Amino acid sequence: RFLVEHTRHLGNWALRIKNARKEDEGLYECQISTHPPQSIFIELRIVEAAAEILEAPDLHIDEGSTLRLECKLKRATESPLYVFWYHEDRMVNYDQEDGISVSTNKLTSSVLTVRNATARHGGNYTCAPANARQSSVYVHVLKGEKPAAMQHPNKSPT
Repeated sequence: RFLVEHTRHLGNWALRIKNARKEDEGLYECQISTHPPQSIFIELRIVEAAAEILEAPDLHIDEGSTLRLECKLKRATESPLYVFWYHEDRMVNYDQEDGISVSTNKLTSSVLTVRNATARHGGNYTCAPANARQSSVYVHVLKGEKPAAMQHPNKSPT
């Protein structure tokens, strides 16, 4: 994973780290073998890409309405090869069921749409990009009812 490259005609040296990981973070020293030796220090910080479902952690929708979940990719340095959507533990990207569709903007986001949602469309949905930490949301499909007052940790009541 670690590769030192030298461009002879320019006199440049480079350290390349393939598939950099969080544990690769830290201070690196580049030293030139002169007399006296010269050094520069480089601090490497690894930024982890993450998915974010805008409607998380809970979304309430009325039965018969359209469920639309948008998953944004944050801090990614390249486009994901794929973005998979899961309902509970089942991938739904290629479902044949009418009304379910997934559209992905190659660079920044993916949208899952379910037209005419019913109670069976409720539950946990997860957006899982190839190159980022996944994100989940719990969808509640309401049948002619209003959600009760809800409290979430770290949020004050309104």
